[in-house]
Amino acid sequence: MPSRRRVICGAGSLAAAGLAGCTTGDPADRAASGDDPDTEWPQPGGTERYDCYRSEAVAPRESPSERWTAETSMPMARPIVADGRVLLFTSNRLEAYDLDSGEAAWRVGGDDDEWDVRTSPIVVDGTAYVGVALPDGVLAVDLADGERIWHVELPDSPTTASVVDRRRERLVIGTEAGLAGVTVDGDPNWTRETFSPVSALSSWGDEVYAGTEGGELYAFYDPDDLEGMWRRQLDGSVVQVALLNGDGVVVSTFGGAVDRRDDSATGAARWSHDALGSRGFVAAGNTYAVGRGLTSIHTRTGERHWTLDLDLKAPPAGAGDTIYTGGDGFVAAYAMGGGIGLGDDRARVERWRYEVDGGVFEGVSVADGAVFATASNGDGATLYALE
Repeated sequence: MPSRRRVICGAGSLAAAGLAGCTTGDPADRAASGDDPDTEWPQPGGTERYDCYRSEAVAPRESPSERWTAETSMPMARPIVADGRVLLFTSNRLEAYDLDSGEAAWRVGGDDDEWDVRTSPIVVDGTAYVGVALPDGVLAVDLADGERIWHVELPDSPTTASVVDRRRERLVIGTEAGLAGVTVDGDPNWTRETFSPVSALSSWGDEVYAGTEGGELYAFYDPDDLEGMWRRQLDGSVVQVALLNGDGVVVSTFGGAVDRRDDSATGAARWSHDALGSRGFVAAGNTYAVGRGLTSIHTRTGERHWTLDLDLKAPPAGAGDTIYTGGDGFVAAYAMGGGIGLGDDRARVERWRYEVDGGVFEGVSVADGAVFATASNGDGATLYALE
């Protein structure tokens, strides 16, 4: 059954085709620095597709300075940036900071609150939606002041951030038992079971992809009444699933491979590279996987361009022609084109490296002309805005 997503993609622009890796040559040759200083990062993957890439975003390409820092509690996911707020899922709560100043705005959850926050948020039209426990469900929060708008109970504990459908009317969230559908007004719709807890989720158009802790990859369509298309077994817990622009998916597993698969009825594998993508990746024409260093793979052909032997820990983000990630004591930026050199022998790949107080483990985000990341140490954690 051809999906609306494929129909939309078939009529898409040449630019979209290029991002999907549908032309020859190195896609990095066509990447350019972004020119939009007002982009957002409203969900963990940057977009519903979870490609962790904003081609148009302005972000620092030279050594940055601190816009601000904020002391925070233990981070559990990368920062979310939308509508003048920076949101951070920390331990069992959701914390909000002012985008310009870094001042604390509000928080939900924690020991003195009735809500036990379990997932990173997604922001849709000024509302943050977050998975909670006690009781299990989805909580809607006003982004401006943290006021609780509604809570809907679910039969199982949430495990992933939600994704939103193309009409921005319906949420899909991963749970310990599978998937659940909820409207943005708080009405529960349906549940679907998976063999193990959902660990990764993405969507585009009418299709939803879910990866599980047990290594299953599921393809569904129609968020109004979710229907299964296919299921494939992978070799490890799924870390990330990213939908390309109408031409398959890229998926990574913990400590294992990064794969590209068809989005046809079988989900057949196109290519696979072992032990490269356990920290996640950016899908931007090339697939830039963080695992054993940083690796560039041609998304269409599966050709590995190069691997940098770096001690990286953070799920990456991409903006324009640059990849941002981090590790023990630093946030860093790398040129998508790989600098100069042949194969793995490269020079001038690192654009900059900024020292921070602790390890950057939970991922970075790019928005509002800046890079956002958290660094954790034995004394606590710090949220950085670098521009």
